[in-house]
Amino acid sequence: MSGKTFNCPKDGTVMSLVYESEKIGNLVKVSLYYKCSTCGYRRDLEKLELQRDEQGVVIKKFTRVSQ
Repeated sequence: MSGKTFNCPKDGTVMSLVYESEKIGNLVKVSLYYKCSTCGYRRDLEKLELQRDEQGVVIKKFTRVSQ
């Protein structure tokens, strides 16, 4: 990313880029989103799901569609 900042549409505060992951058994979920530290507004960018199976690793990617 090129140092671009995004402001919260609710209160105008500069939003923070957050990476979050969680592991549940064979499944790993990774989320990438912008979050406003003032009001808690969240704008999802991308989610990944990685799961191990008998043939290897399955990766699913979910991307936010621009409006």
